[in-house]
Amino acid sequence: MSENTTPQQPYMVSIYESNDAPDGLLFTFVPKRLQQGTPAELPRRVPQYILQVRGSGDDIAFDWSRTPDDPGEAKPEIEREAAQRVNARVAWIGLVSDLVEQVEPWVIELGWATRRIDKRLDDSRIGRHQVPALLMQQDTCRILLEPVGRSAPGAEGVVDLYLMPAYDDIASLYFYGHRWNIHYMFPGNKPVATVREAEALPLSKEALQRVLAEMRQNAA
Repeated sequence: MSENTTPQQPYMVSIYESNDAPDGLLFTFVPKRLQQGTPAELPRRVPQYILQVRGSGDDIAFDWSRTPDDPGEAKPEIEREAAQRVNARVAWIGLVSDLVEQVEPWVIELGWATRRIDKRLDDSRIGRHQVPALLMQQDTCRILLEPVGRSAPGAEGVVDLYLMPAYDDIASLYFYGHRWNIHYMFPGNKPVATVREAEALPLSKEALQRVLAEMRQNAA
């Protein structure tokens, strides 16, 4: 998995979870511009800068011991970019984990059985990672709270809520305005083209109860 960085950062960046370094991430930075020799020479080998990052925020450590090439003056820039990606990863995983921690007690109080499951996501900026999803069941109705991605236009996170096994009825949670907001096409409301355009309610136990009740009715 790789991604072009911004024009100010002329690298292709790959991020890996390392089996021999479970407490950190491995980054590979490769300059986008190939180093060409003279017409009479073979193209020169493109350097690779390999950086292992442990921790996050103020408690972050960089390990350059695996790199085959010296980044030289680019070292601070590469470390800044890696730190930004690690912190974005930690923030997103924390955001989803907190959401599940918030929602699960609510749905249990509403009479639903729950089970947490792991969801693997692949994000071009923060790499492959794992976040919790929440399976909810009441009688024969099963609904999944499933993380979709850490970014969307105007939102810092997207999580879907849908009837299983097929996507027969969908609500979506978008994180914006420093909170989760649940969008759902309630019957009787003005028709819209997408769930994002549907009525939005700040996430609360009451709003979730209203959406789950409607989805359960549609499953009957």
